[in-house]
Amino acid sequence: MKCKCEKNCIKSSTDILNSIDDYEPCDDCTKRTLKKAMPLKNQVKLDQIDENYKRCSTCQKRHIDFVMAHILKIMIDNNQISDSGSIRKVGTPLVTPAFYLEYLPYLNENSLVIITKTVDKETADKIFLEVPEVKAVIFGDTSKTVGQLSENDEVYQYELLSGCDIRCDVQNTPSKTLLIYKEQSKIHIEYPKKESPKIQDVDEILSKYENPTVIDAMTGPGTLGMYALTKNAKKVLFNDIYDTALENLKINLKINGFDSNYEILNEDIKNLPNKIHEKYDIGLIDAFPGIDIEKYKKELKKVCKEVFII
Repeated sequence: MKCKCEKNCIKSSTDILNSIDDYEPCDDCTKRTLKKAMPLKNQVKLDQIDENYKRCSTCQKRHIDFVMAHILKIMIDNNQISDSGSIRKVGTPLVTPAFYLEYLPYLNENSLVIITKTVDKETADKIFLEVPEVKAVIFGDTSKTVGQLSENDEVYQYELLSGCDIRCDVQNTPSKTLLIYKEQSKIHIEYPKKESPKIQDVDEILSKYENPTVIDAMTGPGTLGMYALTKNAKKVLFNDIYDTALENLKINLKINGFDSNYEILNEDIKNLPNKIHEKYDIGLIDAFPGIDIEKYKKELKKVCKEVFII
């Protein structure tokens, strides 16, 4: 599949799973790391930092700390951060593809998306051009949730300043490894877990049925509904009020090999009883924190035998 940027950002399961060891160091990689909260200038000589700083001559990878140091150096040079800044001040680093990792990664080209509040367009372009590991620079405040929280809320998105923000989370499930692609400036951040509590909850629910029909009523990029299809669901109705989430869902359905037994709706949950003319076995509600879900549960019960809050 071609990405919106016309490059090969959307890779197959085979390509992704074959790269599962890409974040490990080779025997020649430096094992040195940086202290996250200490001023960078107290740990290294800033004028030595460039695209080859601490890059392994054998595998060409760099520890994420030194990639962040390179980004910080550019921010300091462009007066975005003071010269007493630490790498913790840079922003939120998100690797892609994102596996569950128990160690800090060593990065290849185009494997890091940065979300930051301390960068302008000119500096973002410079970071993207000069730091090979950076795939995208996004201006945003990660304390705010991206997307559309409910029908009463405006859509909130970060701003993509440079590069392409399509990134992939790799989520293991009991039946299949799922690839979850998302436009990270437009879809909320999730972190792959070794064992996802949400997947475990859905697994227990599905186990009560032989071949249930399922409504994933706030589907987002589709993780729970896709898991239901891999488990035992006869049919899944994916629904979300946020149209961008559904655009990402369609990519994920295709890349994970689903071509039947599902339907997609772009509706407020309260409208579903008027749109659905059959009774489903299971309704799933995976709402954002702080959202009053009782009204959604009430409406979903009109078209589902059982409704579960995930």
